[in-house]
Amino acid sequence: MPTPRAENWTLLAPRLLLATLTWLVWSSVTQAGDYGNEVTVWIEQGQAVATSLVSGRREIPLDAQETVTGSGASGINAVVVTSRRLLGFSSRTLTWCETDRDLNEKVLERRVLPTFSVVRTDKHLYGFRGADGSWLDEALGIRETVKRTQTTDYGAVFVTNERLVGFASLLGDFSSKALGIHEHITQLDNEKGLVIVTTSNRTLVFGSRLSGWEEFE
Repeated sequence: MPTPRAENWTLLAPRLLLATLTWLVWSSVTQAGDYGNEVTVWIEQGQAVATSLVSGRREIPLDAQETVTGSGASGINAVVVTSRRLLGFSSRTLTWCETDRDLNEKVLERRVLPTFSVVRTDKHLYGFRGADGSWLDEALGIRETVKRTQTTDYGAVFVTNERLVGFASLLGDFSSKALGIHEHITQLDNEKGLVIVTTSNRTLVFGSRLSGWEEFE
């Protein structure tokens, strides 16, 4: 007689296959995997500059007391981190987009991927979508800390001490799943653009081709 865990994996495998096939179809339609470095970014006196073959040169002014602490470009987007703002440039919209950060908010991590970027601070998670050139953010709890970040070319998952938070280049917003008090992460994997999280209680799958999280007991 099959065990409950074996039965769960029997049900999980076809659904993972379906998710993977959906990802492959969307990849062939959008050709997201073929993005080269379409954007270049650099800093000049008093401004940040981005260029692409289509847009040419695009500048965004910096304030007199504003300092740049980091920048990067990949695929269709570029990000500049300053002392008070996050600046994002998209080669699809050909424009800069900005979002203000909280006073004294400390930037801890920045990742620039081919279709999106994420910035982690001690207070928020920020995501920039290269497809439409928009910033989104998710506030962290007072005692919430990020333990690990897992990324693919299409999405990112942040593992905190309270929940799983996913961000994807094609979803409307951040998507989260609360973790139980005694629930522990046992494995974290990437599989064909999907992030698969195995805990002591269940398996969760996140990917930009899915509508948020898929959960399997």
